[in-house]
Amino acid sequence: MIPKFPNFKKIEINDKKYIDQFVANQKPYSDFNFTSLWVWDTDNERRFSELNNNLVIYFTDYVSGEPFLSFFGSNKVVETAQELIIFAKKNNIQTTLRLIPEEVVSDLKKSDLFSVVEDQNNFDYIFSTSQLSVFRGVKYKAKRRMVNKFSILYPNVVFKYEKSINFVLRKHIIDLLQKWTVKKESNQKIEDLDFENEKKALLKILQMENKNLLIFTCFLGDNLIGFEIDEILQHKYAIAHFSKVNTLYSGVNDFLNMKLSQYLNNIGIEFCNWEQDLGIENLRKSKMSYCPVNFFKKYEVSLTY
Repeated sequence: MIPKFPNFKKIEINDKKYIDQFVANQKPYSDFNFTSLWVWDTDNERRFSELNNNLVIYFTDYVSGEPFLSFFGSNKVVETAQELIIFAKKNNIQTTLRLIPEEVVSDLKKSDLFSVVEDQNNFDYIFSTSQLSVFRGVKYKAKRRMVNKFSILYPNVVFKYEKSINFVLRKHIIDLLQKWTVKKESNQKIEDLDFENEKKALLKILQMENKNLLIFTCFLGDNLIGFEIDEILQHKYAIAHFSKVNTLYSGVNDFLNMKLSQYLNNIGIEFCNWEQDLGIENLRKSKMSYCPVNFFKKYEVSLTY
């Protein structure tokens, strides 16, 4: 059952059906996707509730772990936002609601009660699988060049996809994440990303039974040099939960993205949500280089009094 606000229930693996009923016919915002909610709950602190027939989530920040409230729905949004902010203040949670989808804030913007601010760091990047499957046009010239160079240097690379993860593939993925982490820790500020938290989240998804997950891989012999874990959603969307490559192999990222986009496009998936950049400059630059066709905008909402 879904508890009524102000009661909450910790998010557990069997709660997917409850959360999905609120978001199934909406835009697939990454934060309210059940897989994302569950795997990034690395400290078992996230909870959910229902208020005015809206889904309420007690989130923990992806980087800092700080708790905050958000909600998804279109019913009595002014009353819902007010009640959540008052609850947050009474319970010493930050009083700014975060990750509020664009569709939700339309009524809040009309009210003088609220300050509504775009949160660009948490916009979801939306990409066209047909565009990424061919890298056609001037804007993708550099991508085409990198794919061609990679294909010449590594003609024996094997791209494939799996619908389940066995022990051997799991070990390959964890080993690649470790290599990626070591390199990132040596090249950028540690506070930019919580690598240990990401490892915990990845381990959770590797143990998750979800028939809609696809694991795309690039192997050179027995060496995994790139992978991405995607989830097939409704309405011709997919969402990319994790993606890592060994950057020693120049062009592998572009090659992997092109090949998996070809596969997704061939099975009728038109768009892929690459989630947010969290304000990390290098991540933003990388995602923008693939020319997103849209953003799912999110907002911070606070009371003006």
